[in-house]
Amino acid sequence: MKRSHDRKLRERVFKPGDWVLRKARNFDNLSAGKFSENWEGPFIVDRLASKGSYYLKSLAGDVMSKAWNASHLRKFFR
Repeated sequence: MKRSHDRKLRERVFKPGDWVLRKARNFDNLSAGKFSENWEGPFIVDRLASKGSYYLKSLAGDVMSKAWNASHLRKFFR
């Protein structure tokens, strides 16, 4: 069963310059509640950090110091 599930998975791959949304860190504000936003952004992929993780930069051009895993990113369609 696991093998058939794993065959259907696709790796999320982004290129530098792609626009992405990142998963919101809702644990910072515990009073945000059930209807808080699930995604933050958009951000621009700056470069590949390692396999499956990327450095992001804001639309203003500020590069984030922490790399984000692709499982926490989603493509943003303009």
